[in-house]
Amino acid sequence: MTPKTLTAALCTSGMLTMTPAITHAEDAWQFSGTFYLWGAETSTTITTPAGSIGATLSFSDALENLDFAFMGSVEARYDRWSLITDIATTTLAFSQTTPGTNFSGLDADIRTTVLNAYALYRTYEDSGMSLDLGAGLRWFETDTTLTLLPGALAGRSAQVDNSWTDPVVAARFSYQLSDQWTVVSFLDYGGFRSNSTSWQALITAQYAITDSWSLVGGYRYLDIDHDTGTQNFSFSQSGPVFGATYRF
Repeated sequence: MTPKTLTAALCTSGMLTMTPAITHAEDAWQFSGTFYLWGAETSTTITTPAGSIGATLSFSDALENLDFAFMGSVEARYDRWSLITDIATTTLAFSQTTPGTNFSGLDADIRTTVLNAYALYRTYEDSGMSLDLGAGLRWFETDTTLTLLPGALAGRSAQVDNSWTDPVVAARFSYQLSDQWTVVSFLDYGGFRSNSTSWQALITAQYAITDSWSLVGGYRYLDIDHDTGTQNFSFSQSGPVFGATYRF
């Protein structure tokens, strides 16, 4: 079967905000917002006592079938402090073939919401470089159903409808290559429990058009792994991101 997909994501993600590497302390709040398109490959696996069911939608299939993700980021800064909130809602539905004759195909219905909150502190700033470190929380909710269609064997399905909250630590490194070019990388890790881990990484290059507007391009990876007690849920998205940042 030809994959059929629909994905929509709406985010406010400070980890994606491209603040200039060198920003001198000011006694005023500074804000920035970024809007993105994310061409993501999505992989989901549910493991139960009866076995595992997994589904993957490649980046090329996402483009072919108009898989779409929209992202937007917001950050508030004061002196060396940055306050960040992030919310991402994704709906993904597709069908794909399965190897062999045991099953005739797979249907996937994936709904996820990720809410991140960070507080970062600028620990280093010199010679075009800066480093922010901090911590926060990640709340994740999913309602995901993966169904193997009958073939030589009877069909079966697995569902995870759950939510949980994990503490996270985060780091952001910026390097200003020139007056117009800045490279920023962001990494966080959450969970710190045997049954729940997650992490995400982002690297971007920013080109300043004006003092207020910049173009941004890069790559983002998100990985979630959580054991509900009766099932294990694994979810990842990765791919290029493109967008624009406005500072005010």
